[in-house]
Amino acid sequence: MAEPRALKGLTLLAVILAFLIPRLPALDRYVTTDEPKWMMRSANVYHALSDLSLKYTYQHEHPGVTVTWAGAAAFLRRYPRYTSTRTGQIERAEKLLIFLRNHHIPVMDILSTGRLYMVLFIAAAIILSFLISTRLLGLMIAFLGFIFIAFDPFFTALSRLLGVDGLMSALMLLSLLAYLSYLFNGRKRGYLLLSGISAGLSWLTKTPALFLITFIGLLTLINLVPKLQGRDRAERASTRMLIRQVWSVSAPALGWLAIACIIFVILWPAMWVDPLNTLKNIFFQTTRYALEGHENITFFNGRIYDIGDSAWNFYLISFLWRTTPPVLIGVGMAFLALVFHNRLKIPSKTMNVMLYLGLYTLLFTTAMSLGEKKFDRYLLPAHLACDLIAAFGWVMLADILTSRLAGRLSAGYLQLSKLILFGTIIAVQLTGVLQTYPYYLNYYNPILGGSDKASMVMMVGWGEGLDLVANYLNEQPSAEELRVISWYGDGPLSYLFVGQTVGMDVDMNLDFLKRADYVVLYINQIPRQLPNPEILGYFEQLTPDQVVKIDRLEYAWIYDMRKLK
Repeated sequence: MAEPRALKGLTLLAVILAFLIPRLPALDRYVTTDEPKWMMRSANVYHALSDLSLKYTYQHEHPGVTVTWAGAAAFLRRYPRYTSTRTGQIERAEKLLIFLRNHHIPVMDILSTGRLYMVLFIAAAIILSFLISTRLLGLMIAFLGFIFIAFDPFFTALSRLLGVDGLMSALMLLSLLAYLSYLFNGRKRGYLLLSGISAGLSWLTKTPALFLITFIGLLTLINLVPKLQGRDRAERASTRMLIRQVWSVSAPALGWLAIACIIFVILWPAMWVDPLNTLKNIFFQTTRYALEGHENITFFNGRIYDIGDSAWNFYLISFLWRTTPPVLIGVGMAFLALVFHNRLKIPSKTMNVMLYLGLYTLLFTTAMSLGEKKFDRYLLPAHLACDLIAAFGWVMLADILTSRLAGRLSAGYLQLSKLILFGTIIAVQLTGVLQTYPYYLNYYNPILGGSDKASMVMMVGWGEGLDLVANYLNEQPSAEELRVISWYGDGPLSYLFVGQTVGMDVDMNLDFLKRADYVVLYINQIPRQLPNPEILGYFEQLTPDQVVKIDRLEYAWIYDMRKLK
C-alpha cells in the first residue's frame, strides 16, 4: 500500500507544479482587452459590499460574480482605502484608471493580485478534478490527462487572467467529473455535493455553464432507459413502481440542481435583494448576445464577417488551431480505441466515462455554435475534456504496444518503453508553453502552420504585445506628456503607458489621428480593415517608428506622427 500512495503523492505534486509554474510568473506583464472592465466591476463590487448596496453586486450578465470576488479581494489586499476615497459606482473602465493614478496607486499591482487569486482558485478546481479522476479513470490516464491540461497553452493563457473563461471551464470540468464519479464510484453523496457546488460556482462565473443542466438531465435520461426496459410486464402495469423507478434515477439530478441553485443564491448578494430583475437581466442580455452576435466586424478563415454574422464552422476550425499535436493525435486514437473496444478489452467504466466526455464535448460545441457571437475562448470547456480524452488514447496505444512486445522484451524494458513514450508526449506538449511564455495566447497549432499562418485565418491578438509598445513609448523623452492613439488603448496600453492614451475607434478620421504624438496600429485591425481602409492605406505608405513582434509575428506598428507635422 505504501508504494501506490507514494506514487499518487508524486503524481499529485507533479500536477500541482505543472499547473502553477507556467501561470505564476509575469502576472504583471500585459493586459487583455476585457480585464479593465473586470477591474472596474471588481471595484464596484468591493464598494457595494462595503456600504451594503447589495444590488450592485450585479455588474454584468455573464455574470462574473466569482471573478469580481477575486478582484474585490485584490482591492482589499492592495488598496483597502478605496471605498473611503471613492464614492459611488464607476460606469467606465478608464475612469477607474484615472482615479487610481490620481491617488498614486499602481493599477498593475491590483490586477496582478486579482490574477493570482484567479490562478489559485482555478488550481484548486483542477487539483480536485485530478484526485477524482484517479479513481474514475485510473492513475495513468488521469495523470497524463491533467499534465495535458496543465501544459495546454490556450488554457494556460486564459487561466492566468482576471476573466471568466478559465475559471468557468475548470469548474465545469470538476462538476462533470464529480457527477460521473457519483454514478460510477458507489453513488457517494460527497461526489454529488461537490458536483453541485462546483456547478453553482460555474453559473456564477459565466452563463454558458448552464449547459451542465442540460447535460446532467441527458445523463439522467440515459441511465433511466435501461431501468425502464428491464421491468417485467407486471411492473410496467404498476404506476407506483414506475414512479419509484423514475424517482430513484432522477433524485440525484434534482438534488444536484438544488445544491447548485443554493450556491448560486448564497454567494451572490444581488440574488438576496433583487432576484427577479437579476435573473431577467442575465437571460435577456445573454439571449441578445447569442442572437445579435458581434458588435464589430470580425475576421475568420480568411473572410471578413459583418456585424451580427459568424461562420457556422467557427469552433471546429478554431479548435484545430488552438489545440496541440499530442492532444489532436490522442483524440484520434481515443476514437479508434472506442470503435474497437471489444478487441482492446477496455474496462466498461473507463469506456463509459470517455463516451460521456466525448458527448459533453460534442454537445457543448454544438450549443455554442448556435449563437452568432463566437470567440475561440468560448470553447475552452471542450478543450479540457479533449485533453482527458487524448490521454486515454495515448494510454491505449501504450497498452497495445506493450502487449505486442510482451514476448520479446522483459517487464523492465516494457515499463521503460512506456516511460519514454509518455515522456516524449509530455515534452512535446510542454514545448508549446515554453515557446510562447509569457504570451501563451500567441500559441497556434504548428501542424496548421503556427502563429505565422494563424493571422491569415483568424483574429489574432487580445492585447498582448501592447505592453511592449508601452515599454518603447515610456523610454521616449517626456513620455508623460505624450498623447498616443491606439487600438485597444484602454487597458492593454493605458495600464502600462505613463502618458495619455486615446482609444482608436471606427468614427475617427485621419485628421484627428494626425494630431496625436504617436499612433499605434494593432494586428487584428489589418484583416478587418478597421477603423477603415482609407486610414490603413495611409499608414501603409509610412515607415513605422517601431514594429513590435512576438515570436517573429508582427503585433503592433508605432508611428511617430510628430515627424509628419
